Amino acid sequence: MPHAPPHPVGRAPFCVVDIETTGLSPAADEITEIAVIRVDESLRITGELCHLVRISRPVPWHITRLTGISDSLLRTHGRPLTGVLEEIHDYLGDLPAFAHNARFDRGFLNASAARVAPARQFPLECSIPWFKRTLPPRKGYGLPVLAQALRVSGGGEHRALGDCRVLLECMRRAHASAQRSAI
Repeated sequence: MPHAPPHPVGRAPFCVVDIETTGLSPAADEITEIAVIRVDESLRITGELCHLVRISRPVPWHITRLTGISDSLLRTHGRPLTGVLEEIHDYLGDLPAFAHNARFDRGFLNASAARVAPARQFPLECSIPWFKRTLPPRKGYGLPVLAQALRVSGGGEHRALGDCRVLLECMRRAHASAQRSAI
Protein backbone atom coordinates (compact mmCIF):
# COMPACT_ATOMS: atom_id res chain seq x y z
CA MET A 1 0.00 0.00 0.00
CA PRO A 2 1.50 3.40 -0.96
CA HIS A 3 2.45 5.67 1.91
CA ALA A 4 -0.15 8.42 2.31
CA PRO A 5 0.93 11.93 3.27
CA PRO A 6 0.48 12.75 6.95
CA HIS A 7 -3.09 13.72 7.77
CA PRO A 8 -3.49 17.24 9.17
CA VAL A 9 -4.96 16.16 12.53
CA GLY A 10 -6.58 19.18 14.13
CA ARG A 11 -7.17 20.90 10.79
CA ALA A 12 -9.51 18.51 8.92
CA PRO A 13 -12.22 15.95 9.79
CA PHE A 14 -11.33 12.27 10.06
CA CYS A 15 -12.48 9.00 11.63
CA VAL A 16 -11.03 6.63 14.20
CA VAL A 17 -11.69 2.89 13.70
CA ASP A 18 -11.22 -0.19 15.85
CA ILE A 19 -12.25 -3.82 15.59
CA GLU A 20 -12.36 -6.83 17.88
CA THR A 21 -11.77 -10.31 16.48
CA THR A 22 -11.71 -13.99 17.39
CA GLY A 23 -7.95 -14.17 16.82
CA LEU A 24 -5.01 -12.77 14.90
CA SER A 25 -5.44 -14.23 11.40
CA PRO A 26 -7.62 -12.39 8.84
CA ALA A 27 -7.79 -15.64 6.86
CA ALA A 28 -8.91 -17.88 9.72
CA ASP A 29 -10.53 -15.62 12.32
CA GLU A 30 -13.57 -13.33 12.29
CA ILE A 31 -14.51 -9.79 13.28
CA THR A 32 -16.79 -9.66 16.33
CA GLU A 33 -17.14 -5.88 16.73
CA ILE A 34 -16.47 -2.75 14.67
CA ALA A 35 -16.58 0.87 15.86
CA VAL A 36 -16.03 4.21 14.16
CA ILE A 37 -15.87 7.69 15.64
CA ARG A 38 -16.10 10.73 13.35
CA VAL A 39 -14.44 13.96 14.44
CA ASP A 40 -14.37 17.46 13.03
CA GLU A 41 -11.34 19.68 12.42
CA SER A 42 -11.37 20.68 16.10
CA LEU A 43 -11.21 17.03 17.21
CA ARG A 44 -14.79 17.14 18.51
CA ILE A 45 -16.87 13.98 18.10
CA THR A 46 -19.56 14.41 15.46
CA GLY A 47 -20.79 10.82 15.43
CA GLU A 48 -20.20 7.28 16.63
CA LEU A 49 -21.13 3.93 15.17
CA CYS A 50 -20.56 0.54 16.78
CA HIS A 51 -21.86 -2.90 15.84
CA LEU A 52 -21.42 -6.41 17.12
CA VAL A 53 -21.08 -8.94 14.29
CA ARG A 54 -22.51 -12.46 14.08
CA ILE A 55 -19.85 -15.03 13.41
CA SER A 56 -19.89 -18.58 12.04
CA ARG A 57 -18.01 -20.33 14.88
CA PRO A 58 -17.98 -20.08 18.67
CA VAL A 59 -15.99 -17.24 20.23
CA PRO A 60 -12.81 -18.73 21.74
CA TRP A 61 -12.97 -18.71 25.55
CA HIS A 62 -9.84 -16.58 25.88
CA ILE A 63 -11.36 -13.92 23.59
CA THR A 64 -14.56 -13.85 25.68
CA ARG A 65 -12.41 -13.51 28.79
CA LEU A 66 -10.42 -10.65 27.22
CA THR A 67 -13.29 -8.71 25.61
CA GLY A 68 -16.47 -9.85 27.30
CA ILE A 69 -17.86 -10.66 23.84
CA SER A 70 -19.61 -14.03 24.08
CA ASP A 71 -21.52 -16.32 21.75
CA SER A 72 -24.73 -15.33 23.52
CA LEU A 73 -24.02 -11.61 23.06
CA LEU A 74 -23.32 -12.05 19.34
CA ARG A 75 -26.42 -14.24 18.86
CA THR A 76 -28.72 -11.69 20.50
CA HIS A 77 -27.09 -8.41 19.42
CA GLY A 78 -24.83 -9.28 16.49
CA ARG A 79 -25.65 -8.25 12.94
CA PRO A 80 -24.66 -9.98 9.69
CA LEU A 81 -21.16 -8.99 8.53
CA THR A 82 -22.24 -7.89 5.03
CA GLY A 83 -24.62 -5.24 6.34
CA VAL A 84 -22.19 -4.04 8.99
CA LEU A 85 -19.36 -3.65 6.47
CA GLU A 86 -21.61 -1.74 4.08
CA GLU A 87 -22.79 0.58 6.84
CA ILE A 88 -19.26 1.18 8.14
CA HIS A 89 -17.94 1.81 4.62
CA ASP A 90 -20.73 4.31 3.93
CA TYR A 91 -20.24 5.96 7.33
CA LEU A 92 -16.53 6.47 6.66
CA GLY A 93 -17.31 7.98 3.27
CA ASP A 94 -14.31 9.80 1.85
CA LEU A 95 -12.93 10.80 5.23
CA PRO A 96 -9.45 9.63 6.19
CA ALA A 97 -9.61 6.99 8.91
CA PHE A 98 -7.04 6.09 11.55
CA ALA A 99 -6.60 2.83 13.42
CA HIS A 100 -3.88 2.06 15.93
CA ASN A 101 -1.75 -0.62 14.29
CA ALA A 102 -3.86 -0.22 11.15
CA ARG A 103 -2.28 -3.20 9.39
CA PHE A 104 -4.27 -5.47 11.73
CA ASP A 105 -7.63 -3.68 11.37
CA ARG A 106 -7.20 -3.04 7.63
CA GLY A 107 -6.20 -6.67 7.07
CA PHE A 108 -9.33 -7.99 8.77
CA LEU A 109 -11.68 -5.45 7.20
CA ASN A 110 -10.34 -5.97 3.69
CA ALA A 111 -10.21 -9.78 4.01
CA SER A 112 -13.77 -9.83 5.35
CA ALA A 113 -14.95 -7.47 2.61
CA ALA A 114 -13.29 -9.66 -0.04
CA ARG A 115 -15.42 -12.58 1.19
CA VAL A 116 -18.78 -10.78 1.41
CA ALA A 117 -18.61 -7.38 -0.33
CA PRO A 118 -15.71 -7.43 -2.82
CA ALA A 119 -16.18 -3.84 -4.01
CA ARG A 120 -15.38 -2.51 -0.51
CA GLN A 121 -11.90 -1.55 0.68
CA PHE A 122 -10.88 0.07 3.94
CA PRO A 123 -7.74 2.21 3.39
CA LEU A 124 -6.98 2.93 7.04
CA GLU A 125 -4.02 5.07 8.05
CA CYS A 126 -1.96 3.93 11.00
CA SER A 127 -1.92 6.31 13.97
CA ILE A 128 1.47 5.04 15.20
CA PRO A 129 3.53 7.01 12.63
CA TRP A 130 1.44 10.10 13.46
CA PHE A 131 2.27 9.68 17.16
CA LYS A 132 5.95 9.18 16.31
CA ARG A 133 5.95 12.49 14.39
CA THR A 134 3.89 14.32 17.02
CA LEU A 135 5.35 13.15 20.33
CA PRO A 136 8.95 13.16 21.50
CA PRO A 137 10.74 9.82 21.09
CA ARG A 138 9.63 7.20 23.56
CA LYS A 139 10.18 3.52 24.23
CA GLY A 140 6.82 2.38 22.89
CA TYR A 141 3.81 3.52 20.96
CA GLY A 142 1.29 0.83 21.86
CA LEU A 143 -2.09 2.23 22.83
CA PRO A 144 -1.87 1.25 26.54
CA VAL A 145 1.62 2.82 26.74
CA LEU A 146 0.44 6.04 25.06
CA ALA A 147 -2.70 6.17 27.21
CA GLN A 148 -0.63 5.87 30.37
CA ALA A 149 1.93 8.45 29.24
CA LEU A 150 -0.78 10.91 28.19
CA ARG A 151 -2.89 10.19 31.31
CA VAL A 152 -5.85 8.87 29.35
CA SER A 153 -8.06 6.51 31.32
CA GLY A 154 -10.20 3.72 29.97
CA GLY A 155 -7.57 1.84 27.98
CA GLY A 156 -7.20 -1.90 27.84
CA GLU A 157 -10.86 -2.88 27.84
CA HIS A 158 -10.57 -4.50 24.40
CA ARG A 159 -13.90 -3.22 23.15
CA ALA A 160 -14.00 -1.41 19.83
CA LEU A 161 -15.79 1.79 20.83
CA GLY A 162 -13.88 2.16 24.08
CA ASP A 163 -10.58 1.69 22.28
CA CYS A 164 -11.63 4.26 19.64
CA ARG A 165 -12.36 6.73 22.43
CA VAL A 166 -8.99 6.10 24.07
CA LEU A 167 -7.17 6.49 20.75
CA LEU A 168 -9.00 9.72 19.99
CA GLU A 169 -8.26 11.16 23.44
CA CYS A 170 -4.58 10.22 23.03
CA MET A 171 -4.59 12.00 19.66
CA ARG A 172 -6.22 15.07 21.23
CA ARG A 173 -3.66 15.25 24.02
CA ALA A 174 -0.70 14.62 21.71
CA HIS A 175 -1.98 17.28 19.31
CA ALA A 176 -2.47 19.79 22.16
CA SER A 177 1.04 19.03 23.47
CA ALA A 178 2.53 19.52 20.01
CA GLN A 179 0.65 22.83 19.64
CA ARG A 180 2.01 24.06 22.99
CA SER A 181 5.55 23.03 22.00
CA ALA A 182 5.27 24.87 18.70
CA ILE A 183 4.57 28.19 20.45
